[in-house]
Amino acid sequence: MANSERKKTVAFYEIISRKEAGDVRMRQIDWQLALANIEHLPPDQRLYRDTSDVYFGEPVHAEGKLHLGLAKLRDGDVQQVDRTTGHIEHLQLEENRSIVDTTVICFLPFGNIIGVLQGTRSAPYTTAIQRWLNAMDSGIGKDIEIIPLIGKRAMEKLRNAEEVNFFELRMRPGPDLLESEIGGLGEMSRRVHRHNPDALITITMKIPKQGFFSRGTPRSRGERQLRHDAQSFISEYADLMGNHGAVDRAIAHVTLSNSNGELVEEKINFISDHITSQRQVVMRRSEGGAPWHEAAVRAILQVANAHEQELRDAVSSVP
Repeated sequence: MANSERKKTVAFYEIISRKEAGDVRMRQIDWQLALANIEHLPPDQRLYRDTSDVYFGEPVHAEGKLHLGLAKLRDGDVQQVDRTTGHIEHLQLEENRSIVDTTVICFLPFGNIIGVLQGTRSAPYTTAIQRWLNAMDSGIGKDIEIIPLIGKRAMEKLRNAEEVNFFELRMRPGPDLLESEIGGLGEMSRRVHRHNPDALITITMKIPKQGFFSRGTPRSRGERQLRHDAQSFISEYADLMGNHGAVDRAIAHVTLSNSNGELVEEKINFISDHITSQRQVVMRRSEGGAPWHEAAVRAILQVANAHEQELRDAVSSVP
């Protein structure tokens, strides 16, 4: 087979400590030590089951460092096509083998930043990476959270808002939108996309200020749910936002408390408050060449090196 080229997206995220009092940035973790600890775990202890999904992680050596390959095991029968005979056949694997979709994660040496490259749209997202890391005996604890390294100020405003009254998102047509298990707005968007994959989709949710919902439990409940849905959507689909992404509009109207203690309304635009957090790369690999994870690591590190100062600036407030 000749050299193949595939366009992929490298996205960057920050790992923070999840505390009862809120999201807390951590001092730089020795991720090489953490990955080495995981590497010494037997295979069955690197397996994590999350409801119906199964994930398996493997620390991998590339570019002189340890990185991580996280695979999601495919469920059900797997088929293959014989392009010589034209037959589609069942792919029979040995009992101890599985077909997987893999994401490669590089841990940068500053700011607890990770670079992520998915092999397929079905490969693990950041939520799966977070749950898997928290389930491992790595020496870093069990309370980490992965948040997008985009719109930092916007995300802080969303988390700190007194109220979230309005959220709107728009998605371009595409063959592989929102392949994830996140609920709320993500599930709603997936259903609309499945119904008409060629449509430009706009979803608007608003908590009325007048009438029945003007005070009391219904409005508070609706506001809390909208805040949760907006945070979950932005966190999960950060790598689909921006000029090259499927999501080209994501805004929220919130009520904030200013320095004088007065409540003011503000619009948050998650697209315009978008720092360099994702870049398209061309993956090249020939048959019989280096493993895919090595090419993925090279691609992630090349983007990280090219935008190192911008990435450092994004986490410059780390203590």
